[in-house]
Amino acid sequence: MKKLLFPLIVLMLILAACGNQSDSGSNKDKKAETKSYKLDNGKKIDIPKDPQRIAVVAPTYAGGIKYLGGKIVAVNEQVDSSKLLKDKFKGVEKIGENDVEKVAKSKPDLIVVYSTDKNIKKYQKIAPTVVYDYGKHKYLDQQRELGKLLGKEDKVKSWEDKWKSETKKDGEDIKAKIGEDATVSIFDEFDKKLYSYGPNWGRGGEVIYQAFGLKIPDKLNDLVKKEGWAEVKQEKVADYAGDYIVSTSEGKAKPAYEKTELWKNIPAVKNDNVIQVQAETYWYNDPYTLEYMRKDLKEKFLNK
Repeated sequence: MKKLLFPLIVLMLILAACGNQSDSGSNKDKKAETKSYKLDNGKKIDIPKDPQRIAVVAPTYAGGIKYLGGKIVAVNEQVDSSKLLKDKFKGVEKIGENDVEKVAKSKPDLIVVYSTDKNIKKYQKIAPTVVYDYGKHKYLDQQRELGKLLGKEDKVKSWEDKWKSETKKDGEDIKAKIGEDATVSIFDEFDKKLYSYGPNWGRGGEVIYQAFGLKIPDKLNDLVKKEGWAEVKQEKVADYAGDYIVSTSEGKAKPAYEKTELWKNIPAVKNDNVIQVQAETYWYNDPYTLEYMRKDLKEKFLNK
């Protein structure tokens, strides 16, 4: 009996070891499973089918990836400027614009950067690197791309359908209050210069012009059409002011341009049609930020 028992135990141990090796191999294969992803420049790269450690160097895409359940291990520190996104990335490693070494230490299996990033080649040596050309995608298309990236196309479609339905109703409500043909300008002071933005460069433009369907003044549209944004000389601000003005001055000291007599004599200012919003929170266009802006802007327009 003892002679039979020993070989039996050995056989069981061998089978168990084979089973463990099989499981380990299966997990390894799953981890290594890749898919082809087409970049904005037309090239295709292999990326993890189910990335487990994403480093988001380009902050624009952080909220969108997070919304889709992306597993982010490192994110650009700029997200902390937004009171919304700061709460979403508590405990996540924060990285600066050129923190290549810090990104490497986070051991990412996928990196997301802007096409203008000067460290792209360095990042490519660390992990598969997805390079986005910000100006190439309108905000809804941008989220669709992130859906393709993470295999979450269905979740993006569900969000987009709901978003379009809600903002269509919001736009109708706002137009009923301010008028179908009322125009809206966005002004933002940065580094003592005055800028304005079009339909796809943050600061609420996506919501105001695209989602709500409000109108941009023709002259301002011509100014920002090429780049999506433009500097506005303070002495020319009245030329680009709409019937309503969205100013990113909420919570800040009054911008220099708002202290001038020229500003005070603009019809929108005289009629108290200036809406103040928080610049840093309005920088982005991810689902979290878009929902906040939708509610914030609607409330402020309807209370004017």
